Amino acid sequence: MLQMIGIDYEKADLNIRSLFAFQPSASLEGMQVLKNKYGLDGIVIISTCNRTEVYVSAKEEVKDLFALVCSLKKIDSEKYEKYVVERQNQDAIHHLFQLACGMKSKVFGEDQIITQVKTALLQAREVETTDAYLEKVFQGAITAAKKIKSQVHLTAVKASVIEEMKKVLQEHKKSLEGCKCLVIGNGEIGRLAATAMIAEKAIVTVTVRNYKTRQVEIPKGCKVVDYKDRLQQVKESEIIISATTSPHHTIKYEECANLFRDGKQRILIDLAVPRDISSLFAEEKDVLLYNIDTLGGNSVAKQDDTAMVKALDIIKEFEDKLTKQQQIQEFLSDIQTIGEISGEVAYKRIKKPLNRALEEQQQDEIEKLMRQGTQKTISSLLFDIKKMLPDKYWEECLKAMRVTVEEQKF
Repeated sequence: MLQMIGIDYEKADLNIRSLFAFQPSASLEGMQVLKNKYGLDGIVIISTCNRTEVYVSAKEEVKDLFALVCSLKKIDSEKYEKYVVERQNQDAIHHLFQLACGMKSKVFGEDQIITQVKTALLQAREVETTDAYLEKVFQGAITAAKKIKSQVHLTAVKASVIEEMKKVLQEHKKSLEGCKCLVIGNGEIGRLAATAMIAEKAIVTVTVRNYKTRQVEIPKGCKVVDYKDRLQQVKESEIIISATTSPHHTIKYEECANLFRDGKQRILIDLAVPRDISSLFAEEKDVLLYNIDTLGGNSVAKQDDTAMVKALDIIKEFEDKLTKQQQIQEFLSDIQTIGEISGEVAYKRIKKPLNRALEEQQQDEIEKLMRQGTQKTISSLLFDIKKMLPDKYWEECLKAMRVTVEEQKF
């Protein structure tokens, strides 16, 4: 069966979500620990700025899955159980398919989530915590999302956290041209933020750890400063954007509060989960502090009903395909057994004439070929019948054939 537990922006604010966020290394370790300790068939963890979701495949229902995840984080599950959502089987599959195409995102229809879902699957593969079932479910969700992205326009305008950031900055500044901007973090979000600011003709400096000893990708037009030397740039900048995966603050109150009391207005944009920038800065007179939640407060675009219907039709198409694959997988054991027994019965009927006509070595070869050929033929016929019969008749047919060949065996 498939189980999912999740905490997202709909029920939990940034402070709560930060407690459950998994950095990549913690996600890899967490999946291994849970799979091995509790005998799971498979597990995948999706962790983004707006949600943490854990998908588990197991033969039987895993009791208190949320508590098991909380144990990794050393968190009291009872204290936070009101924030969690639990889903199973088809409900979990439908949620994942909608999630992958951006229909569950804070910014409706955004397409970065496709990459995040794919990354989660790749991480599970890396530590061998996925299984055949989770592979099919996640691959189906990713493929459906790609088809929707290519065929359906889910939002009236292209929206993302970077677009929301630009809107906020433009509300406070007539022009971003010439503004000194520091971007802390050179990951995907950091590079997107830096590129967006360059496009607005801001003067952008990005931080990189151990810059002189590393090969790094720097957005075109940006200056570079080593992370350890960032405080001088903090003092000189009007706009400071932080988007790292660090578990610690990159802009600490005790280090920077006095720097911000020079009468110059500064805008701090925190794009990280957990927070990169101390929330205490919100109390400073000349500081405007925004985070993932406050940036996207009104970012859900009004969806086009026609586009929604088309997207849901595509999702149903892939969900139905997944269901059929799963049904075939469930009956595969019966089909193989029927084929094997049919091969055995067929050989028994011609065994005596063969024994008289052939030598022992030839008999063994003929037996092997006949068993294999009969099994493949019967299996192929059963799969063809499956395509033609309604499900309930197919199940009855399979049961009847299983009983019949078992009787023939004896």
